[in-house]
Amino acid sequence: MSSRLVVRGARLAAWVGLGAAGALAAPAACLYPDYTFDEPEPSGGGGGSTGPGSEDCSNGADDDGDGLVDCADPACGDFVCTAAVPEGWSGYFALYDGAPAMDPGCPAAFAAGQPFVGNRGLSAPPATCTCSCGPAQGQRCDLGSVQISVSDAPCGSPRVCAWDLERVPGWALNACAGPDGVFGGGMACEPGGECKADREAHPCVASVSAAPLEATDGSCAPSPVQVEALAPRWTGLGRACPAPEAGQGCNVGRVCAPRPGAPFEGGLCIAKDGDNACPPGAYTEKHVFFTGIEDDRGCEDDCACGEPSNGTCRATIALYADAEMNTCETPLVEVLAGACANVEGNPTVVGRKVTSATPAGGACAPSGGTATGAARGASPRTFCCQSQG
Repeated sequence: MSSRLVVRGARLAAWVGLGAAGALAAPAACLYPDYTFDEPEPSGGGGGSTGPGSEDCSNGADDDGDGLVDCADPACGDFVCTAAVPEGWSGYFALYDGAPAMDPGCPAAFAAGQPFVGNRGLSAPPATCTCSCGPAQGQRCDLGSVQISVSDAPCGSPRVCAWDLERVPGWALNACAGPDGVFGGGMACEPGGECKADREAHPCVASVSAAPLEATDGSCAPSPVQVEALAPRWTGLGRACPAPEAGQGCNVGRVCAPRPGAPFEGGLCIAKDGDNACPPGAYTEKHVFFTGIEDDRGCEDDCACGEPSNGTCRATIALYADAEMNTCETPLVEVLAGACANVEGNPTVVGRKVTSATPAGGACAPSGGTATGAARGASPRTFCCQSQG
């Protein structure tokens, strides 16, 4: 007679093999069977290995025959009971919210479909609007502002005495003028700076100079505004990895799903298109990510130009040695506006004439160029996660 008891998990089954005759004739006696104990193989807390007899923690079945289903089975240590997905939302997801360079991809436990990848933290400074002005046009030379000086010293040397010739209001180009003058030989400059009428003293008329002549009037045309906008840049990444179909083994109203691990959010998440408030209940931590950009940054075309400034006139002034006023017959010397010219013989300086005057330079200060619009995320999707605090 022989017997065998096999223990599997919490069950006990016995197979007894007896011959027919032995079953009738054998006296009552104590049996000593051989025992074999087959314990379930530990899953390592992995929650659903694929070997024969291992527990699949998301199919609602007792795969390893221990009478425990999904989250109720200790083999599903990496799974957790969680609240059901509210109406209008989808789930469940493991959510990564962090730096784009640290994107972890999706773990094997959350590879049940195409992951969602979005962005947040848009960096898009306003457009840079640059206004500029064309060259000054229509400037003129105000000849009435020409200032001519006569000195007792050569150009570049220290002088004792100097005289400014009277300005000529309404002076026109190539018009002779000479309402006053400096008459050579009639004045002397002493070392102390005193000017005397002494023909025996040293001559006083040694050089003439003209002050720089500014250009006046005119205008500048504004150029079209120049627009420059840096490319938008995202500073944060969102990756949502879908969990497999929810399992069982939980209290009423709750389901079994994988537990996310670092660097993902500590709790499971649900999702809904748009920028939405989180629903009441367990899913309270809101994350919004975008899959597009709306960018209407630009500039107002409001550039304008101020009046020209810093323009000069390249003018040539001829001086004459005629004692008679308004007489320009005996040329003496020519001097450029802003320059000096030496003269010899202590001459009389009365007549003068502007022989050429051309405005040059001149610039206008631009204004305007107001930045408009902004860049913003488009096509938002909201994720609400369980708090693990």
